[in-house]
Amino acid sequence: MNKGWSINQCINMYKRIIIMIWESNILLKFLFGKCTRKEADDVNAWLNESKHNQRTLSHLKSTVNNYL
Repeated sequence: MNKGWSINQCINMYKRIIIMIWESNILLKFLFGKCTRKEADDVNAWLNESKHNQRTLSHLKSTVNNYL
């Protein structure tokens, strides 16, 4: 019987969390106009990938505005 996570599962979860934090930081920098040209290009390419990505940024923007 497997009780708990394996070391590989923990490492994979850690990697996903780090990526999510990194992506969130870039989106926040984008919203505040503090990202590099390369980061802005990456965000714009990401936004062009799907409506879901556009809604995600819109939701983040609304959330940030509520706390400012």
